[in-house]
Amino acid sequence: MKFDIKRALTNNIGIKLLAILFALSLWLVVVNVDDPEQTRSFTAVVTVVNDEALLNSGKYYEIKDGINTVTFRVTAKRSIIEKLSNSNFVAKADMNYLEAGTRVPVEVSAKEYAGNISISSKQLYLYVELENKLSNSYIVNAKTTGTPANGVVIDSVEVNPSLITITGREPEVEKIAYAEAVIDVDGMSADVTLGVMPVFYSADGEVVDVSGLELSNQLVDVTVNFVSMKTVDVSVRTSGQLSDDLVLSSITVDPVSIALKGEPQYLNDVTGITIPDSVINLSEVTGSFSTVVDICAYLPEGVSLVDSTQNMVTIYVNMEGEVSSTVAMPKSNITIANLASGLEATVTDGNVETHIFGNADALASFDKTQLTGYIDCTGLNAGEHTVVLHYDTIDGITVQNTTINIRITRVGGDSESKATPTPTPTEETTDDSTEPIDKPKATETPEPTKTTEAN
Repeated sequence: MKFDIKRALTNNIGIKLLAILFALSLWLVVVNVDDPEQTRSFTAVVTVVNDEALLNSGKYYEIKDGINTVTFRVTAKRSIIEKLSNSNFVAKADMNYLEAGTRVPVEVSAKEYAGNISISSKQLYLYVELENKLSNSYIVNAKTTGTPANGVVIDSVEVNPSLITITGREPEVEKIAYAEAVIDVDGMSADVTLGVMPVFYSADGEVVDVSGLELSNQLVDVTVNFVSMKTVDVSVRTSGQLSDDLVLSSITVDPVSIALKGEPQYLNDVTGITIPDSVINLSEVTGSFSTVVDICAYLPEGVSLVDSTQNMVTIYVNMEGEVSSTVAMPKSNITIANLASGLEATVTDGNVETHIFGNADALASFDKTQLTGYIDCTGLNAGEHTVVLHYDTIDGITVQNTTINIRITRVGGDSESKATPTPTPTEETTDDSTEPIDKPKATETPEPTKTTEAN
C-alpha cells in the first residue's frame, strides 16, 4: 500500500496546528523560567565634555558638593545582566547643553550588550556651580636661607622670570597675596643658578594650594651671586683745637667696625675706614656732643656695605667732667609750628629718645619734663613726613637734635597717600652757649598747638 504524504500532512490539520502552538508556548515558558528578565541599578562616573566654550567665556565650573556620579536602572535577561558591572557603562555631560547655569543633562550608554539591554529613560543631571575666571600676575621675591662659606657674602639674588601669571577660579586666585622662591645657600661660595618652585602665600602668611590653578611657569630660575667680604675698623680724624676751658676725654664711634664687600682687587687694599677731619672741628666744640654721618660717603671705590641699611655711624665727642645720657621725651612736650590752616599733625613715634650731655651734677638734677621742642611744618601737606625736632635751650645741658615721624591729615578727612619723607638736614647739637635755631614766630601762622597721641 502506497504512503500518501499529502494526506498525512493535511489529515487532522487543526489538531496539528494546536500542537505546534502548544509546543511554542511551552518553549517560551521554559525559556522564561530558566532565563528571566531582571532589573538592576548601576552607578557610573560622569565625564564632562565640551567645557572649552565655558572656559573661553571667562567662567569656571565646579561640580556641586563633589558629586560626579549618576545612578540608573538597567533591564536585561538574567544571563546578560549578571555579566554587567559599573565599568560597562559610560556617562557623559555635554557642557554645550548647560541648563540655567546649574545643571547638565547626562547621557548613559553601554559599552557592551547595548542591543540586549534597556536603560531607564529617566533624565539624569550633573549639577554644577559656576565661578568667574580670574588671571593675576605676581612678582616672585627671592629669599635665601643658610649661611654662605666664610669670607663671602651674597652680592645679589635674581629671579627669572620675576613675574608669574596665575589663572583659575576667582575665589582661589584672590587668596594669593605674594610669592616667594627660596634657595638654600648654606656653605656656598660660588655663583649658582637653580630651578625653584615658587610658593604662594595669603595676606596672613598662610601657604595657598595652587594645584588646581594654571601657572604661566611651574619653576623659576634663582641666581645667587657671591662676593668677597671683610670687617674693618672705623676711625675719626679731627681738625682745629679745643678752647682752653675744655679737655677732650674721648672720641668714640658706634659701630666701631663695619662689614664691607667687593671684588678682591679692591677689598684687599682696604684696612680701615677713616672719617675725615672736616667732620669734627674741635675749634667749634663747646661741650660734649654726638653727630651722625653716612659712612658710605667715605668708602673707597669698588667696595660697599654688606648691609646697606647700616650706613649711619654715630660719633661721640666727650669732654672731661661731662657725661651723656638718653632720656625719653614725652610727645606732649612737642609743639607744632607753622601748620597750614585746615590741617592737623600727629607724632606717630612713641616717646622720643633724646641724647643729652653735661656735667654729672647737671644731668643728675635734670628733669625730662624740662625737655621741650618744636617742629616747623612750613610747606608740609597732608601725608607722612620725617622732620627735624628742634629742642629748646636748657642751661648747662647740650641736646642733640633728632628726627621724628609725623602724620598730617586734613581736618575732618583722611590723610593723603604716603608722601615722600621730607628731606632733613644733618643732625646737630645745641647747648647753652650756642645760638639756637630761631623758632618760627607765632605771628606768621595761627597759634602753635601741642601734638596729639597717635592712635
